Amino acid sequence: MDNRKHLRIPDNFAFIIRSGGANLRYSEFKVSYAIAVGQVSHIVLLAHNHCGMVNLMARRDEFITGMIERAGWEWERAEEHFMHFSPMFEIGSETDFILSEAKRLRTRYPKITIAPLYYLVEDNKLYFIEED
Repeated sequence: MDNRKHLRIPDNFAFIIRSGGANLRYSEFKVSYAIAVGQVSHIVLLAHNHCGMVNLMARRDEFITGMIERAGWEWERAEEHFMHFSPMFEIGSETDFILSEAKRLRTRYPKITIAPLYYLVEDNKLYFIEED
């Protein structure tokens, strides 16, 4: 979901699902479609440092103010929206979440290879996250 980087991937090489925190819980039909129809056999989960979904509750007021100023919402509606959806999307730490998401997806799609990767914004490099 991060807007700071553009993935350079060859045409017709991969399906890309951008999702805050690399959280695919609410994109499972898209994942299933890519597997069933698009014949995907490998999934890369790509987390990055400085993820906005970490400690999301700390950005509550910024979110509400942004919805008021940029979207024209009333305070109550913006607050209700944040409080309803933020628990679904907040993650603890980038690496802990990506490892738990990889484990969850492996259970859901046992024939699919799931690779958890970590992008470090400061050096523009991808790192494979080793699992226990």
